[in-house]
Amino acid sequence: MIRGVRPVVRSFGKLGGEVRPISGLLFALAFLAGMTAFPYAEDRHAGIDGAVEKANSELWRRFIDPRWNTFYDHAGPDGEVVIPTPEECRANKPNALSWDISITDGSMFGGLYMEAAINRWTITNRDEDREKAHRIALGLMKLATVGQTKGFLARGLTADGSAHYPLSSNDQAMPWLYGMWRYVRSGIPDEAERGQVKAKIIEVLEALESHKWKVPGDRPPFDYFGEFDSFGWQGASRLLFLLKMGADVGGDSRWEEEYRRAVAERNPKGKESRLDFCAKGMVPALQSWHTWTFCPGVAGLRGLWEMESDPALKAAYEEGLRASAAVAAESLPLALEFDNNDKQRFLLDWREINALWREQGSVREARDLAMKQLALLDSLSPRRVYENRLVREPLFAAWVITLCPDREILRWHAPAILKVIRHYRFDRLYISQFFPAELAYYRLRLSGVEME
Repeated sequence: MIRGVRPVVRSFGKLGGEVRPISGLLFALAFLAGMTAFPYAEDRHAGIDGAVEKANSELWRRFIDPRWNTFYDHAGPDGEVVIPTPEECRANKPNALSWDISITDGSMFGGLYMEAAINRWTITNRDEDREKAHRIALGLMKLATVGQTKGFLARGLTADGSAHYPLSSNDQAMPWLYGMWRYVRSGIPDEAERGQVKAKIIEVLEALESHKWKVPGDRPPFDYFGEFDSFGWQGASRLLFLLKMGADVGGDSRWEEEYRRAVAERNPKGKESRLDFCAKGMVPALQSWHTWTFCPGVAGLRGLWEMESDPALKAAYEEGLRASAAVAAESLPLALEFDNNDKQRFLLDWREINALWREQGSVREARDLAMKQLALLDSLSPRRVYENRLVREPLFAAWVITLCPDREILRWHAPAILKVIRHYRFDRLYISQFFPAELAYYRLRLSGVEME
């Protein structure tokens, strides 16, 4: 068996869950089946792997809006981006959720990438990398201030820097808060900026609490989309992180008291507590390729593990991180199916899905429309489906593994993660969701495990 590949056992220990061995043989055969040459192996800077340098430069060349410092979801090889007009935003075209257009995940991607930007600066100590982290923070603050509703976090901005779609989500809010929490602890912002960011974090938290932990929209008839106060994987670790983080940022004992209550609270239907769900870790994503939407919960677990001093709670969070790493490892071999020379069509002009557009009078109608448009987009843009499955999924999975604090797990998976990162030609990708290559790599570097 090659180094970096072994059968992984996912165990829920005393919680009574399954013990399910994952096929190490298939994983090993995949990595033995002709890994492409490492085209960037000799291109190194400040000790950082050449592939990661290419990922960083390509991200900043094409996928960060130079005016507002927010993320684009996709762009062409020369940086071509189709940005909606303010009028299209106000008309909710293609839909009120703005799903899968160029500016649909700014709060999510910026919040998650913040960790990479901070860790890169920690490694290089270069002013330009410090400035990149600061620019991401500026973009995130911009997204948090354009709305009329407190607690609303916009997904993206049009050319005028203010028009935006009316619906956010749990997947936008959680990463935004995670990234800004990392930023105030990073040593990058000065005292004045740190105070502004802290105030905005607490403002968002208080607003979410006032909405009973539902994520508010920004104009009628769109009230809420997504929530935190739920049991199960998509809610448990996220709500606990928000409450614990509120205590960490604001120093208010009220948040700590709410956190302790929420930890112990049990699901009236299933009797499991939020802590039980945290200890089980991330639910399997291989069949749906949805690690990218499941991983904010793992980031929340990592944050909880870092902030928690109670040995029992800290152990439960670590158990969840171990279990999440085992689940994520199943997705790594998908990277080897990706052909860097693939020539399928990627539809940059998302306006073609406006053929299905209709007025939307509720969140449900907006979501129903968005789902139909996504199905049309999949048929029009096969390269999008290809990259989502074979780039986005394995790279987000790689980051999930590196969020685990167990250095033995990191040591074992590091060679496979590096092979995944080095497989891609980042200049040939259309989606921006290769940025977890940086998230994973910098965490490995800072963990002290051997890098090859």
